[in-house]
Amino acid sequence: MKGRKVFWVHELHQRYGPVVRISPDEVDVADAEAFNEIHKIGSPLLKSPWYVKFRGEVNCFTCADPKVHGRKRKTLARPFSKSSLRDHWEPVVRELARKTVARVKSEAELGTADLLKWWTFFATDVTGEVAFGENFGLVESGQKPKIILDLEDVNRARALRAEAGVLYDLAKSCTFGYFDPLGRADQNIERMSFELMRAARQRSLSKANIISGVLNEANPEDRFSEREAVLEAIMIVVAGSGTTAITLTFLCWAVMANLAYQKRLEEEVASLDSGFKEADLETLPFLNAVVQETLRLYGAAPGALPRASPKGGCQLAGFHIPGDLTVNTQAFSYHRDPAVYSDPFRFNPERYLEGKVGGQAVFAPFGSGSRTCLGIHLAYLELRMATALFFRECAGARLASETTPESMEIVQHFLIAPKAHRCLITL
Repeated sequence: MKGRKVFWVHELHQRYGPVVRISPDEVDVADAEAFNEIHKIGSPLLKSPWYVKFRGEVNCFTCADPKVHGRKRKTLARPFSKSSLRDHWEPVVRELARKTVARVKSEAELGTADLLKWWTFFATDVTGEVAFGENFGLVESGQKPKIILDLEDVNRARALRAEAGVLYDLAKSCTFGYFDPLGRADQNIERMSFELMRAARQRSLSKANIISGVLNEANPEDRFSEREAVLEAIMIVVAGSGTTAITLTFLCWAVMANLAYQKRLEEEVASLDSGFKEADLETLPFLNAVVQETLRLYGAAPGALPRASPKGGCQLAGFHIPGDLTVNTQAFSYHRDPAVYSDPFRFNPERYLEGKVGGQAVFAPFGSGSRTCLGIHLAYLELRMATALFFRECAGARLASETTPESMEIVQHFLIAPKAHRCLITL
């Protein structure tokens, strides 16, 4: 509950080895070969019931059944391909990033700007465009609409229910149902999402969006029902907003905390033509090294990736794991393996330029195998575009005095966040 679970589990591995039991029915594994076995395509270790407890319904993210997941993923994967993103949404992402950076610059010149706030507005507006064909207006207004506030309430409540279900149920029971943030907010979200869906279908002839695509699939077997489409659209907004915003915030902080890195990145992105595209950004060595190193240390979801061991048990890292246990593989530990990354807790993008990533590396900021995040290409597009525009337009930006290593200390409740829940900069 203190947001230190990934650190605690990592310390257990340092003390006891690659397999540790962290509760009566839960183990955590930090072994590269075992990781690949757990997350390979066709693995008998399926997603655990934790995912449905967290989200409360079955969608492409929570679904454990490989056949159902395969059908959903097949339909959703096409619009999330790199070519589709570049054709339909790269200009939208660039324009939203440009507007966000302009808002940051304006505030920072007058005092301070909160990067976590503005990157959250940016990433949430991007997911609105992708899912519904229209953004939520966060960057424009600087305010969160009702649906986003409800989504934040629901995510906090679901995280509590998933991690401490007994306490959640007890609180609900003792207050005769008055403590039920999920019920009230969920109803609002679903109602507003159906309204957005209807609007998305009407604009589908002139503007691409995921909703209209999955409802109008040519193959009836791949076509989603309206409720399915709404659940997937909500998941796109939830999964794609906070994650990207958090990673962008830590990226900017880590670079600005090292003046040499900041100068090098500013010079590299300044060399681009004004009309640069993502394909141009992919050729910039230091920019991409910064993105990779940020994902290693500050990927937004470095926790458990819980799977359920098969009925008869399985062998992992030299241990027999009994059946029906939860098996975790936290990226936090794999990304800080000293056999792979020298000085693993240090932010050092140059390790990717100098070939200093050794051993059997597991790099899983977006999950792995058939359950790799659908939005991986969208995330890279946002990270590269927003980073390039920020360090071009806000060259010379500084961390505000309130932004310290202590204020940026990681706390983790499913996603990570800075301890202060803000990152102030100035110009």
